[in-house]
Amino acid sequence: MSIEIEIKLSATPDKISDIKQWVSERFSESSEWQEKQLANTYFDTENHKLREMEIGLRIRRDGDKFIQSVKSAGRVVGGLFQRNESEIELPSNQLDLQAVAEPYLMILLEEAEEEDGPVQPAFNTDFLRRQIFVTEGDSQIEIALDVGSIRCKEEKKDICEVELELKEGEPAILFSLCQELIEKFDLVLDSESKAERGYTLCQKPSPYLRQLRVVELTAKSSAEAAFETIAHTGLGHWQHYIKQIKREVTIDNVLQLNRALMFMQHMYSVFAPMIPRHALSSLRSDWREITKNFAKLLKVAQEINWLNNGKLYGFTYEELSDFEKGLRRAFKREGSQFTEYLKSASYNLKLLHFSRWLYLKEWRLAFKEGGGQRLKKEIFPFAIRQLQHQLFDIKRHLTGKGELTENDYLAYLPRMYRTLDIGLFFGSLFENKKRKAYRQRWVDLVASIELFKQLEFIRRALKTEDRIDERLERTEKDILEALVTMRTRALEENPYWN
Repeated sequence: MSIEIEIKLSATPDKISDIKQWVSERFSESSEWQEKQLANTYFDTENHKLREMEIGLRIRRDGDKFIQSVKSAGRVVGGLFQRNESEIELPSNQLDLQAVAEPYLMILLEEAEEEDGPVQPAFNTDFLRRQIFVTEGDSQIEIALDVGSIRCKEEKKDICEVELELKEGEPAILFSLCQELIEKFDLVLDSESKAERGYTLCQKPSPYLRQLRVVELTAKSSAEAAFETIAHTGLGHWQHYIKQIKREVTIDNVLQLNRALMFMQHMYSVFAPMIPRHALSSLRSDWREITKNFAKLLKVAQEINWLNNGKLYGFTYEELSDFEKGLRRAFKREGSQFTEYLKSASYNLKLLHFSRWLYLKEWRLAFKEGGGQRLKKEIFPFAIRQLQHQLFDIKRHLTGKGELTENDYLAYLPRMYRTLDIGLFFGSLFENKKRKAYRQRWVDLVASIELFKQLEFIRRALKTEDRIDERLERTEKDILEALVTMRTRALEENPYWN
């Protein structure tokens, strides 16, 4: 079994010949370009059990050869793919699952067939591949230019991409070459494999939203390993909803993308005591620019969401019909602008920068020789200190001040979100049932405080129509009264980390 490391970039057909020429000139002493037509059939069970297990199974026809490959779930950092792959040549285009040599993969394939029946053809990809092997220093890279299509029954999707695969040497070379291609040709990092795009043609979109969940750590995890895992979790959530937004800009997708941004920002602040500030400054700057370009779309999405939620509580107004239509037009406009930004070199270079920093552990460069000892220590004591500090901060702000106002709660809301994310960062280190019960009280408290934003927005919208609804003020008073009991019970409960 080999470890496949590659970066994938989306292109457009009009750029392929220019990219090919540039590569030839950039690597003048490289091998010759080769062309081959590749026809691939992907297999799965009737209900896509292999997809559920994150296993890819295909047969590729390459000239007179038939190659069966099985790919297990891996990690995608930006557009860089790292995953396990097992390949074997077959005498024909007939599957031979008994030929899979890796025992773990074989067990998964057998389980899938036992649960959901035999595997069968799911979809096809057919494309012309132009490939060349180039050398940069002591590293060898395969560059492939793929143009073709993906088909599932009557559905079709075009393929036009550049793949850089490291054959031997240092992964840093991949990032450097990828940066040159983005700067030269405005290419776009693509975290979606051909197989994943094939499945989107075959499957109906899931009605369930993917939520950020507790990060899987162990008490023996080093602080550095914990940081990496948390960073990959946040980036994974970001990448997932970027893909969703590229397909369709929806309110839910935008709000979940914002959750990923918050998660990443909280991660930086929590680990600031361990990683020197200057090691994070350029990344913080990158994410601030991304946030700035996202801000207008997020604002409109939140406002539409507040109106929709208000209707669930009976705050429905005929006078706001045109107002709401204007918001939806603005959402469509801002969504188009944001998806164009996602294609820009500026965005893709920032994502590449973070991917490189994370994959190559470049924070280590910020430490002097012998430094970084805190990152080598177990994460558990640090997690306890962070959780205790946050609880102390909450008590300081939410108690001992007499009657709290709506503005008091709203002013502290960002810190409460940070507190909830710290719970996601380190929650797996503690007993799950107790953690969930404790956390739910704070989740409910935050949700109730969020209602103030919704009610205030409805009030301002009504004001544009010279309308006043006294129910809004009464509802706010009811929420304030309820919050007294909610925060008291939350603060009285014994924390799960004690």
